[in-house]
Amino acid sequence: MKKLSEVCKIVGVTRRTLQEYNKVELLKPTKITEAGYWLYNDYAIQKLFLIKVFVEAGYERKTIKTLLESPTLDMLDELDRLISTLEEERKRINGMINTIKNLELTLKLPESTLRAMGNIDVTRIYQDKSFTSCLEDSIANSAEYTDTDCAEMELYMPALYNILAIGCLMGVPEDSAQVQAAVEQSYRDIIKIAKEGEDESDEELAETELADFFTEYMQEMMNDPEFQHIVEFQCGKGATEYIIRATQVFCDGKKDVGYQ
Repeated sequence: MKKLSEVCKIVGVTRRTLQEYNKVELLKPTKITEAGYWLYNDYAIQKLFLIKVFVEAGYERKTIKTLLESPTLDMLDELDRLISTLEEERKRINGMINTIKNLELTLKLPESTLRAMGNIDVTRIYQDKSFTSCLEDSIANSAEYTDTDCAEMELYMPALYNILAIGCLMGVPEDSAQVQAAVEQSYRDIIKIAKEGEDESDEELAETELADFFTEYMQEMMNDPEFQHIVEFQCGKGATEYIIRATQVFCDGKKDVGYQ
C-alpha cells in the first residue's frame, strides 16, 4: 500500500486530482486509515495509470468511468482503438511538420534563388490539386519517413531548389553573372552533401578535383530520367541541357583558377 503523496509522485498527478476522482467515484482510495491517510494498493495505482492515459487522450471522466467498469475485453478493444487514433494523429502531425519544413527550407534559400524560381508556374507544381490535397499527400507519405529520411531531406532539398533555379534562368546566357551565381550556389550545396558523407580520414580535395566531382555529379543527375522529368516539368523543355552547359562554364572557370 502506498500513501496518497507517494502515488502522486509515482503517477504524476496532484493531490487535488485524486480528491476529485474520489468525489466522482472514478478512483477511490483502497483504504483510509484511522489517522486519515489515503492508501492505494497496486491494482488502484495501475487503474490510475489507465485513467491518466485516457485523460491525456482527451476522454471525459464519465466515459473513462464507464470503460473502467466494463469487461476487460471492452477495455482492450478501446485501447486498440486509441492506438489507431493516435497513430493517425501522429501521421497528420508528421505530415504537417514535413510541409512546414519544406516551407522553412524555401524561406532559407538565397534571394537570388527565390528570384529565379519566381519564373516557375505554380499551377504546374500543384496541377489540379489544392494545397489541402497536397498536404494530405504529405500526411499519407509521412508514415514512410524515418528520422534519417527527414535529415536527408533537409540536406538535399535546398540543393534541388537551387538546381531548379538554374533551369528557371533558361534563355539567359550561361556565362552571365546571374546564371553563374545560381550555379555557384548549387556547387556549394553539392560539395556540402559530398563532405557530409566523407570519413574524417579522407584527404581534402583540390579546387580542380572538386570541380570535376561537381561536373560528374550534375551530369549524373541530369541523365537520371526521373530527375530529368522534374526539371523539364518545372523549368521547360531543354532545361537539363541548359543546366549542364551552365555547370560546365562554371567548372571550366574553377579549373582555370586552380591551374594558375
